[in-house]
Amino acid sequence: DFYPTPSTLSTCMYYTGIHPLTGEKVYIPRDPHEKAIQRALMQYKNPANRSLVLEGLKIAGRMDLVGFGPKCLLRPERDRRKESGRNPSGGDRRKPQNQGRKPAKKTIRNTHKKK
Repeated sequence: DFYPTPSTLSTCMYYTGIHPLTGEKVYIPRDPHEKAIQRALMQYKNPANRSLVLEGLKIAGRMDLVGFGPKCLLRPERDRRKESGRNPSGGDRRKPQNQGRKPAKKTIRNTHKKK
């Protein structure tokens, strides 16, 4: 939560809802859920905040920030059926692992052979 420092402009704006230098009204969120959305937007990289960030972007009308572009905050949600490697008919599309390859050799580092 935002706790304004005493004797600052932010304190004045927080308690009065008016910018002291311009006299303009400033929106101050009072609802705990709305405060959580704003906090999540500041910490948009945290996976735990994903649903709140999406909700905040929808409210702000900024769904253009969801995508694969360099200025996007979030990636679109993945389709779980494609991710699992199975097609809708139930067949398995994945390649078998280690097909035509030898298993990797396990090495132990920092050991010396006895003479």
